[in-house]
Amino acid sequence: MSDSKKFDAPGGTEPLSVDDQAPEAHLGSLEVAMARAFELMQEGKQAEASDLFRQILQVEPRLAEPRLELAHLAASNEEWEEDEAQARSAVQTLRAGGQWTLDLEADVLLAFAINLLGEILVRAIEGSDLIFHDRGQFNTVWNEAAALFREAQGLDPANEDARSNATHHRPIP
Repeated sequence: MSDSKKFDAPGGTEPLSVDDQAPEAHLGSLEVAMARAFELMQEGKQAEASDLFRQILQVEPRLAEPRLELAHLAASNEEWEEDEAQARSAVQTLRAGGQWTLDLEADVLLAFAINLLGEILVRAIEGSDLIFHDRGQFNTVWNEAAALFREAQGLDPANEDARSNATHHRPIP
């Protein structure tokens, strides 16, 4: 007999569950939940989609893809700290080999996530007055973003956003 943990899923999907005896068997139900979360986003139900992505992460916290979507949702609501936290976590997960989707090569998805994190950092400092209050901190964040853009470009030279960002966001000496 297996121990099973269940989580409610919004939008009429079945509860998400993890079978402790077969820990990878739950990925199939999470795939359905991810698809439903994308549907909710397309329907303009961002809060419900966000809740579902969080439930997916409760069941399987090793996934980067729901975190990338949570980062996008947080950005659309100008929740910069949440945006950065989710993107950093996704990058960390991908660096550790935690890619779930097999539709993309690992370096392509990692480059996407790294570029996204760089864009988040730039957006946060460009929308603030940090440059006037703490030039050193501004330079630190800017240079981290510049390094991320260069890394993303190196991982996936076909990533046009990373190439453009690496060109336009050079390190500050």
